[in-house]
Amino acid sequence: MAEKKASLQDDLKRLEEVVRQLEAEDIDLDKGIALFEEGIKRLRSAREQLSSVEQRVQKVLEQAGGELTMTDLDP
Repeated sequence: MAEKKASLQDDLKRLEEVVRQLEAEDIDLDKGIALFEEGIKRLRSAREQLSSVEQRVQKVLEQAGGELTMTDLDP
C-alpha cells in the first residue's frame, strides 16, 4: 500500500523534532545520520509543497484579473 504523503504541517513539526534530537549531546553517530537523512527528506517535501502552493496562488491571482506582483516573503 502506498504511503500517505505528509502535510506541510507534519513535515515542519517533524523537522523541529529532528533538529532538537540532533542538538542533543548524547546522540550516537548512526542515529544522528539517520535523523539527518530524514530531515533532508522532510525539508525537500516541505519545499515542494510550498512551491506548489505558490504556483496555485499565482494562478488564482491571474484568473481573478488582478495584477500579479511578486513579493519576497522572506525577511
